[in-house]
Amino acid sequence: MAFDLHTHSCYSDGLLTPEQLVARAKTVGLEGLALTDHDTLDGITRFLQAGQDEDILCLPGVELSTVYRGVECHILGYRIDHRHQGLQARLAQVLRARQDRAKQMIERLAQHGLKLSWPEVVQYASGKFVGSVQIYRALKAKGLIGEDREKKAFAYYLGPQGVAYVPHRDLSSVEAIALIKAAGGVPVLAHPGRTVGPSLIKDLTQHGLAGIEVYHPHHPPELITEYTALAGELGLFVTGGSDFHGIPGESELGLYHIEHRELERLLQN
Repeated sequence: MAFDLHTHSCYSDGLLTPEQLVARAKTVGLEGLALTDHDTLDGITRFLQAGQDEDILCLPGVELSTVYRGVECHILGYRIDHRHQGLQARLAQVLRARQDRAKQMIERLAQHGLKLSWPEVVQYASGKFVGSVQIYRALKAKGLIGEDREKKAFAYYLGPQGVAYVPHRDLSSVEAIALIKAAGGVPVLAHPGRTVGPSLIKDLTQHGLAGIEVYHPHHPPELITEYTALAGELGLFVTGGSDFHGIPGESELGLYHIEHRELERLLQN
């Protein structure tokens, strides 16, 4: 039985509604999945209802954009109480900071001749989340960029090395771990192979990190082996997911996943 524990909906930077996401999970033969939208819980209620309707296990989750010692770290939270007032209040602040960040990126794009208005960007947002993907869609719709999403729009303009990029600074990794635990959830480090080394993972474990996302599209076999061993050494459990956004040409739903034995450890944590 396969479970994809890293997916996104239209409430952050995915293309599918929560209902479409759950329906697709059933179509590809998944036994369950988690919705882990960036910094927002707006899609969780619809997601859980769709899971009941489709008779498929749906875990409430979130992916928090955080910083630890100057390094951007994404912390996944599983089994969270999405109605937890403390978590909701803090995420409302984070989403406001995200909107300020998006406006700064729009200003930087204008300095490079790519002019967008705020209404042109937010029309692509399903909730209060506004990020690089909404800016990208606005750029594309206005004809300011071509079809080459990864190399042109993200690598040159919007990605971490891009001319318009503004880093996330609002939430520390330590605070994120505490927020997730306060909401009854389990904190897991997302795709460590992208930015995070073993020493940082060991530090975060001291602050309550409970797991590592081992199986991910950005992790080649040698990294999967390395992080599996590290999880065993540190007493962390293993998770995995496709980081699915519904974007053609990117990782397909369920391609990276965990099995039932690994899910049981997460559910019992």
